[in-house]
This record gives sequence, C-alpha cells and structure tokens, in this order.
Amino acid sequence: MPFDYEANIAAVENALNGYNTTTSNPDLSSGLTPRISNVYVSDPEVAAIRWDQLPAIFIRTQAASEEAAGLGATGPLTSHVRKFKEVTYELVCMFTRDGAHTSLPAHETQVYRFAENAEGVFQREFTLSGTALWCQPERTDFGAFQLGDGLRVRGVVVSLKAKYLFQ
Repeated sequence: MPFDYEANIAAVENALNGYNTTTSNPDLSSGLTPRISNVYVSDPEVAAIRWDQLPAIFIRTQAASEEAAGLGATGPLTSHVRKFKEVTYELVCMFTRDGAHTSLPAHETQVYRFAENAEGVFQREFTLSGTALWCQPERTDFGAFQLGDGLRVRGVVVSLKAKYLFQ
C-alpha cells in the first residue's frame, strides 16, 4: 500500500484538537486570549480566512522523502518490504489581537505562548498516537501574514518532522 498522507495528517490534527482543552497537559490554548477555536487541514494561502476565525492553526504537508533502502513494491503480497518516509508538516498558527486595547508587548507574549504550546503538544505526543515512529518540532518561524481582505495578523510557522515506517 502506498503511504497514506491523508490519514497521517489527520493524526496531527487529532493531536492538536486533543490537547486543546483546559484539562489537557499541555493545553494548546494556555495563556491565549481568546482560545484557539479552529484547527484546519488546509493551506492558509488558498483558504478563505476571516479575522473572526482566529486564532487558528492550519496544517499542511510541506515535504516528504523516502529512503531507498526499501526499494520494491509495497502491499500485502510483499510483506517483507518496509519503507521509511520522513514528512515535514507546517503548522501555520495565526493570531490576531483581542481588540485595539491589547498592548503590543502583551500581544507578542501571546504569540510566543502560541509557539510554545504548539511545540509542547508534539514534545508530548511524539508518536502521533502510534502512527509515527517519532515526530518533533524542527524549526519555528515568527512573522506576519496578510489575509485576503487586507487584515494583517501575527503568526508562527512550526515545522514538524515525522518519521514513518510503512509497508
């Protein structure tokens, strides 16, 4: 069977949603005002995003590579062939200020917490509920995004690398 991209990105989405409760440890929305209300498996560059849907996380597959060690056909008839695949996901975390009264330093603190919380989920959920051999945050970039209606928002892009063994 070929590598199942859809099922594996769903495991990333499930991990984020599972840790987005006040009783989870870590809490994805800890220290954020307002709490994260949406986690999408979508590319934010082509999705229609409204300011009232933020804060939100968009998950997209950025790259994938496969080791040549397992050359050969995959599937149930060739059970001896196993392959490794490394997939890099991008978690695009978009955050908007809670009204004009929020000071810039307080806003930056929340953006940093957004990054810490997203990274913390995958430091805790490092096998994506057993679908991956491991995963870990590899890089975090901070910046600004412009939505289609001209609204600029702060955000964080967390690159998450996961390694899979598949047949």
